[in-house]
Amino acid sequence: MSKIWQKRKILAVILVIIILGFIGFSIINKNKASTPIYTTAIAEKGTLVVSLSASGSVSSNNSRTVTTTASGVVKKVYVKEGQKVNTGTPLLQIDLDLNGLQKYQSAYANYQSAKNSLKTAQDKFYSLESDLVSAKNVYVNQWSMQSPDDPTYIQKHNAYLTAQAAYDNLEKTIKQSTTFLESSRLSYQAAGPIVYAPITGTIGSISLTPGMILNPTSDSANSSNSENKIAIVKTGATPSITVSLTEIDVPKVKVGNQVTITVDALPDKTFTGKVIAIDTTGTVSSGVVNYPVTIQLDSAVDGLLPNMSVTANILTYFKDSVVMVPNAAVQSATDGTTSVRILKNKQIETVTVETGINNDTQTEIVTGIAAGDEVVTAVSTAAGKTTTNSTQSIFGGMGGGTRFVGR
Repeated sequence: MSKIWQKRKILAVILVIIILGFIGFSIINKNKASTPIYTTAIAEKGTLVVSLSASGSVSSNNSRTVTTTASGVVKKVYVKEGQKVNTGTPLLQIDLDLNGLQKYQSAYANYQSAKNSLKTAQDKFYSLESDLVSAKNVYVNQWSMQSPDDPTYIQKHNAYLTAQAAYDNLEKTIKQSTTFLESSRLSYQAAGPIVYAPITGTIGSISLTPGMILNPTSDSANSSNSENKIAIVKTGATPSITVSLTEIDVPKVKVGNQVTITVDALPDKTFTGKVIAIDTTGTVSSGVVNYPVTIQLDSAVDGLLPNMSVTANILTYFKDSVVMVPNAAVQSATDGTTSVRILKNKQIETVTVETGINNDTQTEIVTGIAAGDEVVTAVSTAAGKTTTNSTQSIFGGMGGGTRFVGR
């Protein structure tokens, strides 16, 4: 009988131990689950940079494509790859075929016609100028003070206005004739047997040799403008790009702002430049206003071609020797005060701070904390539950490491 009671006592003791152990385990786990986990970052002292991003394309790589509308057989090539040339330097000679000769003669006839038209207008100009001076003198000196109802006054005034109108119209005609003459001259030159360098620079991308046939690609819109590419002439100047800014961003940018540029086609490289022009007129598309900004690169770039897509980060402001923390560490209370929580000796302390400038990731702290302080950016628990702060971050963002703090 005593043995049975002894066994029951042992079982009872074991059961009590198990129950107490379960209760203790539950309490420990509950305390552990509620232990806060702080994500922290160290306040740093350095340069805080504020920039904005914009996309665009290469507007100029400072080279000119040399073309010709002539057709025939290449007779001589006067230049080679990498050779320096001046404006007007002969590049190659072409033996024109029948179509080429016809086009060349037609272009010459148009050029001569434009010269004659301009000369006729200029000759007439001097005559009309004399008529205008005479009519103005008669009207101003003899009739301008007379009654506007006087028939002779009306006649002389109308004569003056007619002479002025004829003079103004002829002036416009001369400007148009001058423009047409230059266009005709260029067309005549482009159709000719000698191809000349259009600008001073260095020859590149020339692949023609004597004996090659030139058959300019036909332009369905205007066959007279069909052309063959001969070479390119590089000026050696640095390229420029154009990006578009919104009406919100354009006031932040100034001529001279430094820029870093990446090119989609050259993914492993970053280039630098500066803003050289801001078009404040802007363009409107689908109700959205964009302002073109021109950026000049600091150096020439091999492989950079017109119309390549680019992304520019424009440095709008920077400040040296500032204490800065991740944006997520900065909290704003309903009463308008701003604070940061710092972790010291496993204890959290909320400190009121004064903030300065900020960018997408960091905020300047003017007063309140020092460089080296460990600031809290987020709080969670061991059970995986993330707790929200009693105040809301005014910027957002994350940063730093994770610290487990026991109670």
